[in-house]
Amino acid sequence: MSRSLVLYVFIHKDLSEHDSKALFESHFSWLADEFEEISGKPFALFMIQPSDAPGLSDHAYKIGTPEQAIFDWREKVDEHKDLRVSDYYDDHTRKFLLLTRDNLSDSVAGIASQTGYCAISSINGEQTPAHEVGHMFGAEHEDFEVYYNGWWDETIMASGTVASVFRGNAKRFSDKNRERIRNYLKEHD
Repeated sequence: MSRSLVLYVFIHKDLSEHDSKALFESHFSWLADEFEEISGKPFALFMIQPSDAPGLSDHAYKIGTPEQAIFDWREKVDEHKDLRVSDYYDDHTRKFLLLTRDNLSDSVAGIASQTGYCAISSINGEQTPAHEVGHMFGAEHEDFEVYYNGWWDETIMASGTVASVFRGNAKRFSDKNRERIRNYLKEHD
C-alpha cells in the first residue's frame, strides 16, 4: 500500500505572535494541493505550535553558518523521532521543517538536506518554505521555469540568485521538478 506524505512544520518561538492558520494559508495550503496532484497521495501537514515542542521550536538557527544550523536541527529531529516510533512512515515520506521569522543569514532564507528529511525556512517569501520542502523531495534549482499566464511567474525552485521581484509566484513546481519528485517517491515507495 502506498504511504501518504507527512510534513511536520515546527513553528519557531519567534513566530509565536503569528496566527498558525494564516501561516498555513499563505505558505502551505497550496503546497499540500501541489504535492497531492504530483504524487496522487494524501499530503498530511501538521503545524506544531512552539508550546507543543519546546525542545524543537527554540532551535538557535541564526548561530553559526546555515550549514551548522541544519546539522544541529537534524540532530534535534533525530532525538525527537526516537520518541515517536512508527514503522509506517520513514524519512522518505515524513519530513520535518522548522519555520522561522528571520532568514538564517543575510543571504540565506532557508536550507534543506537534498532528498533528506530536515529543512529550515523563514517566512520571508511565499514560496520559501515550499522551496525547501521541494529539496527534501528531490527538486532542484536548475529545473525551475518561468511561466507566462498574463504575467511572468516563477516556479517554486527558483533560487535567490535568479529570482526576480518583478515576477510572481507560480505556486507550482516546474514539469521537470514534478517528474523529479515523482521519481523520488517511486524509488522509496
